[in-house]
Amino acid sequence: MPFPITLTIEKLIPGGEGLARHEGRVVFVPGVLPGEEVTVEVTEAKKDFARARVVDIVSASPDRVTPACPVAGACGGCDWLHIDPAAQARQKIELARDSLRRLGGFDWPSLEIETGSPFGYRNRIQAHADGSGRLGFLERGGHGFVAVTACPVAHASLQPLLAGGTKPGRPDRFLAFGHADAAGSARLHREDKDPNAEIEIAILGKTIRFPLKGFFQSNVEMMEKLIPYALEGLAGKVALDLYAGVGLFGAFLKDHFERVVCVEFNRGALRYAKQNVAGEDNEFLAEPVEKVVDLRGNPLAQERAEAAVIDPPREGLDKAVRAWLKDKPVEKLVYVSCNPVTLARDLKDLLAGPYELTDLKLFDFYPQTSHIEAVAKLRLKTE
Repeated sequence: MPFPITLTIEKLIPGGEGLARHEGRVVFVPGVLPGEEVTVEVTEAKKDFARARVVDIVSASPDRVTPACPVAGACGGCDWLHIDPAAQARQKIELARDSLRRLGGFDWPSLEIETGSPFGYRNRIQAHADGSGRLGFLERGGHGFVAVTACPVAHASLQPLLAGGTKPGRPDRFLAFGHADAAGSARLHREDKDPNAEIEIAILGKTIRFPLKGFFQSNVEMMEKLIPYALEGLAGKVALDLYAGVGLFGAFLKDHFERVVCVEFNRGALRYAKQNVAGEDNEFLAEPVEKVVDLRGNPLAQERAEAAVIDPPREGLDKAVRAWLKDKPVEKLVYVSCNPVTLARDLKDLLAGPYELTDLKLFDFYPQTSHIEAVAKLRLKTE
């Protein structure tokens, strides 16, 4: 398949690429939309699949738009700038539903997605610098440098950083977090200026503290939409915050439970969780969740928790964690996921046990990209 060929794109797949077929072989193509007819050049050919790049769009989808960025397609940050924001939301619903059907073995016809600002939303970036001090990002599919003086998805507080560049000799990459403070003034934190910077940000009236170099969600606007939905109706004596990070969910759980137990393997993050989930009755375990649940005399088994919020990494839940959640079920389980593929796999396992799914909703944390966040709400089966 070395020569240009013409394909019809069947659908988008996890990761954001389009899927087409040619002579019995699946072909993956970035930068396309379902239904489009495109001429492509094959860049990689294997026995069962190939990868290709678009040479010409023969027939464009009505959902195609002109990217609002001069480096779209070259920069590795956004892969869906060519898709109308409303169409992006629809495609994310279809991607999630497809994962639920194929890997979870069930459908959720009423699946909806909560959206926010399509541009200017991203509070956190990792900036890269070249030898002359220009700032930018890594190229798509490689390690090359793409210079950027403005980014359409970055928060307004980050734009002066990108426009101004930095001095040669600075770190070749560094983190930056920008947000508006309570007075509406822009605040910018840069790792190259202060590698140990601590950030305080207001979320739904609470002050949350975290380190710049630690993990924190990159879209504060959407966090303020996700948290009320995820924690709605949760109350009781004991709640578990598993994969707790800096205790973002625990900070809100503590208002409705007598005791919150946070489990987080990163000791640095857990130090901040102790501040954000302050309370003498709360407990903090600095271990991986899969190790805690596998311990003889597992401390979580003694808690008799009524609710648990789990927010695992993209890999989803370890088998040991799923087994423990089924063996020692909680009345209400909230699963916050950044990967519908592993969410579908884990739900299949949990729903085969003592749980039933009561609601499932998507949240568009990263418009202009194919990334999807989801929240699944489970409870003990009533039958």
